[in-house]
Amino acid sequence: MTRVAFKTSLFLICTFLLSTSAVVAQKVNADEVYSFITLPYSAKATSLGGLNISSIGSDLGLAMYNPGLLESSMDKELHLSVKSYFSNIQQYDFSGAHFLPSKKWMIGWGIHYMGYGNINMTDVSGNDMGNFVANDYVAQASIASNYSKNIQLGATVKLIQSNYGMYQSSGVAFDVSMVYTSSNRLMRASILANNIGGQIKSYTEKERLPLNIIMGWSKKLENAPIQFSVTAQRLSVWNNAMYDPAFYTQEGYKNPGSLQDVFNHLIIGGEANLGEQVDLDFGYNFIRRFDLNIQNQQNWFNGFSAGLGLKLPRVKIQYGNAFFQRNLYHHFSIFYSLKNIR
Repeated sequence: MTRVAFKTSLFLICTFLLSTSAVVAQKVNADEVYSFITLPYSAKATSLGGLNISSIGSDLGLAMYNPGLLESSMDKELHLSVKSYFSNIQQYDFSGAHFLPSKKWMIGWGIHYMGYGNINMTDVSGNDMGNFVANDYVAQASIASNYSKNIQLGATVKLIQSNYGMYQSSGVAFDVSMVYTSSNRLMRASILANNIGGQIKSYTEKERLPLNIIMGWSKKLENAPIQFSVTAQRLSVWNNAMYDPAFYTQEGYKNPGSLQDVFNHLIIGGEANLGEQVDLDFGYNFIRRFDLNIQNQQNWFNGFSAGLGLKLPRVKIQYGNAFFQRNLYHHFSIFYSLKNIR
């Protein structure tokens, strides 16, 4: 396929999917399968509120989620992330990128793995029947290329596998994105259609993938080492909250108002560069705070997140954390360049 044909085909696919996905996704966001693929793939994503598709800079961890962010500066770079949750639940992410100069294509690949450990198995009477291992994982491949001087297009194909003892499921999903970066690299905007696809094999009956239409905008200050981001997610669904009317009525919760529905789509983030080696990140996720806040209890810093990054000649280290009720979960990422630095 020629370079022009690739660009044209990818642009047409992106336009078609973005125009039709909103119609398909008007259903409420319940009964979705493979929710683990919505988790942040890197510590920087965690620190920026859990989702960011427009951050200005070169970050392979963010490009694993949005293929349009793949850049030639990521050539021969490897990325490994680890995040621990409660009860021995572990998340691992491993990815890499390669630049094809003859085609001017960026190729990315990655594995996103969730392990839930050994789980006790019982019958309906509670009799012990041993243990089973539960895990989910995704293997993915991405490609990106410049459509014009300031616009880059990207696409990802993902093969999904889920194993819960005797229950197994598999699926396939696609991501398509478009990223615009200003000539002075002080502004970036992106649109991403995430998790378009379906199940190949279901546990018992077919379920929908967590389709997500996302838009992001980032602005870097010209005379200060600071940038801000606004991300709008789940744009094809008006009420983005996991809202159960019967439960809310029984427990005395108020229905989310129209203004709350608007904010529940937004994530804000910021980054400050302390010299060329240290980054400080912060984020606030509106829907996370809304879903986690409990009446008549201390809700602490639900929705807030923060982190930092350290850049060395061939190594980058990132740390991110996010608050969930009174728990603080930690995310670590390391990047290593296989290129020799001269």
